[in-house]
Amino acid sequence: MAKLSVGLDIGFFSIKAVSLISDKDQYRLNTLGVIPTPQPGMVSEQESDLEALADAIKKLLTTAKIDTKDVIIALPESKVFTRVIDDLPYLTDQELQSAIRYASEEFIPMPLSDVNLNWQVLARSDGKNKNARTIVLVIASPKNVVNKYMKVLSMAGLRAKALETDIIAATRSLVSRNPFSPGTLIIQLGATTTDFAAVSQGLIWLTRSISTGGIALTRQLVQQFSFEALQAEEYKKVYGLSQDQMEGKVLEALKPLVDIIVQEGRRIIQAFDAKYPQNQIKRVVLSGGGAKTPGIVIYLASALGLEVQEADPWYGIVKDNSMAVKLSLEAPLYSVAVGLALRE
Repeated sequence: MAKLSVGLDIGFFSIKAVSLISDKDQYRLNTLGVIPTPQPGMVSEQESDLEALADAIKKLLTTAKIDTKDVIIALPESKVFTRVIDDLPYLTDQELQSAIRYASEEFIPMPLSDVNLNWQVLARSDGKNKNARTIVLVIASPKNVVNKYMKVLSMAGLRAKALETDIIAATRSLVSRNPFSPGTLIIQLGATTTDFAAVSQGLIWLTRSISTGGIALTRQLVQQFSFEALQAEEYKKVYGLSQDQMEGKVLEALKPLVDIIVQEGRRIIQAFDAKYPQNQIKRVVLSGGGAKTPGIVIYLASALGLEVQEADPWYGIVKDNSMAVKLSLEAPLYSVAVGLALRE
């Protein structure tokens, strides 16, 4: 029987919604939409700001003709604590529970009573082997962050069917469903952060989030050229990292910040390849709004020495031919929303 699933991605600059219909093993795009996020959005604690956000979500779903009340949403990577714990011996599911709580205290800088703790076993070797290990992906979501998202959904008259992180959703839409994917570094270029995930065999083995995002790049142009913010944003979108535009002046201004992203990417690739030499990172997939910055694919490919490609979350999803061009133009923007809608 066909099922409808809706992914709702509440981003800093825009809110995206995607509804998919699944029938047997096939997914079909039903409808999608995007709307600007009313500022300051989720950053605010003010009731009126959260109500404005809820109103925008309602408007988006109405415009996109989505009438279900159940949605799947994502929390920003920067607001949660994610870690792969790979130094555990062979443990049963029951033994894991207390081991994970104990191990989590090392990387979660708040009382465990203040977080929702979830985990997924990535690998477990045979218990009879003396070198047997259990490798677990642990995600701790602060309850106050979760509660705020739940409050906004409630104001919009919606229910959360499930909740996960941006990078898990993006991984599902960009890598996990393609059996031919090599070891991949996903770089999610957002407004306030850049998130990284090293993915192999469809699973996340390493994640990181840094506070260099699109807003920081725009600010750099404001300072460098004494632009207004809107003008700086326009220059970033039009000229970006193109060597042959504006005599490369915009590239030169943005280079120091983009190189921070490059260094972090390089560090993650080296750490992953050293730890899992049999599954090395072979390519980079760029996702999020920043993936459309002119010249960024070529710049990162040259800096990292790997194939770099723009995200395409529509792989394997049946869609109307008339929408193909529009969907490919905006593809990286929808990685998280598509990944959420694909969640079983």
